[in-house]
Amino acid sequence: MLVKIIQSKWGLVLTCLLGQIMLFAAPVQAGVEGKIYDLKVKSSQGEDFTACFEFDFNGSLRFLGQEATYSRTNLGKDQRNWQAVTQPFSEVSIALNGEVRGDFVPDRKISGNAINSNGTTFTFSGTRLSGTTCPQEFRIQGVNGGNPFSR
Repeated sequence: MLVKIIQSKWGLVLTCLLGQIMLFAAPVQAGVEGKIYDLKVKSSQGEDFTACFEFDFNGSLRFLGQEATYSRTNLGKDQRNWQAVTQPFSEVSIALNGEVRGDFVPDRKISGNAINSNGTTFTFSGTRLSGTTCPQEFRIQGVNGGNPFSR
């Protein structure tokens, strides 16, 4: 009887330890590399639009005909935070930053903000899509012939 009680206590301790390891490991799995997100964007100009962020494994973020270079922040702690800036030869520069919630969270959300060189600010939020490339409808150069992030 005493042996069964000791075994069950150790089993409980091990189960708790494994649960904590999995809980604290979740943010490490939350990087954006190789993932795509469907976004709802709000502009300080009063324009709301949708976009798709496509992060590759080489540090590029593509969205509505733009390409930005991204990096993660807080590398020692987690991979949830990221920041990006469009290429210097872009007509209008755009700086973005955001946060993702991990693969172990059912909703798999992304949120953040951006500003362009014209002073327009943006907030965005969305969810992760399956696949590795944005759907075709997001590959066009924005709405009405222009990228809404460039206004």
